[in-house]
Amino acid sequence: MPAPPPFNFYRFVEEWSIPFPPEAVWDVMADARLLPLWWKGVYLKSEPLDGYDRPRVGAAVRAQARGFLPYRLNFTIEATELERPRIIAVKTVGDLTGTCHYTLRAVAPSRDLSRGWEPAVPGGTKVVMDERVLAEKPLLRLLTPLLKPLFAANHRWTTPRAERGLTAYLERHAARV
Repeated sequence: MPAPPPFNFYRFVEEWSIPFPPEAVWDVMADARLLPLWWKGVYLKSEPLDGYDRPRVGAAVRAQARGFLPYRLNFTIEATELERPRIIAVKTVGDLTGTCHYTLRAVAPSRDLSRGWEPAVPGGTKVVMDERVLAEKPLLRLLTPLLKPLFAANHRWTTPRAERGLTAYLERHAARV
């Protein structure tokens, strides 16, 4: 029988629907330097490390992020797998240490058949995020046994901001993506 995960282990599996093709979504998401530009209010900083000039395996940034609770998380993000336009995988080290794997897949346009006059709903991208991290920030390690549901809610607060922010970023930059 496998050992239970450490008390400070968190796993989040979430889905986003982005009304742009996977190539455009991947191009933005794979470039960690852009995180504060589209995941506004969550990613506060994303500073390139060691000559980061484009998304590539091994490229890393120093990031700072927050949720609705009054603390900030500092960690590095390093790309571990990049397969355009389907996969983005990273490892994080610092206040959050672990992995995050994004799978992108095209969603076909659809039509609301119950209302024949409705226009087609544009296709886009379904993004599935699977994040597995240890909360290593001393405050989080100390309080996780008591406040784990609150810390998890703090993370879930960030999700709609990612979906809305990525969509808005792509709308603003559609001609350039």
